[in-house]
Amino acid sequence: SLNAHALAADAERMYGDTNFRIVLPEGYLGPSEHVDGASVSKGFRKPYAGTTLNTVLLVTVHELGPSFEKRQAKERTAAMRETLDDIVAGIGKNRGGFRKGEVRPVTISGRSGLKVSWTGTAQGVAFEGLVYCVPAGSRAYAVQIQDPSGRGGNRIAEATRAVESMRLGP
Repeated sequence: SLNAHALAADAERMYGDTNFRIVLPEGYLGPSEHVDGASVSKGFRKPYAGTTLNTVLLVTVHELGPSFEKRQAKERTAAMRETLDDIVAGIGKNRGGFRKGEVRPVTISGRSGLKVSWTGTAQGVAFEGLVYCVPAGSRAYAVQIQDPSGRGGNRIAEATRAVESMRLGP
């Protein structure tokens, strides 16, 4: 049946580990993994044919320990805001004409977090992106999407849908 075929197609693009599950849009490669202390990053990319450009989706999971889980909601939110601001500042340092949007609330996997969009250039290419920070249990999830601007297609939209429908936690 057509539905079973659609489900099979989705299953091929499902990525899951002990920290999260995501259904990737078609064409993504990866993950490439980077471990830095208590943080693990998984990077996925969707190449633009005939170029060195990619749409990038990067999920970083920071293990903050059981004490983070016990903190009050407003403290956890403040920690997410700080993490979000740090990531965005880091992106901004490496981009010309950097502009960030308004920080907005977001819910992923039933958890309240924050997201912000940005634009800027690198190596003469205009990029747009989004950064998410969401606490879940003892972990903080930071997700980044980056795409070259003005190439048509709905890559930011499809990546956003994938991120916002992720399952966080085991």
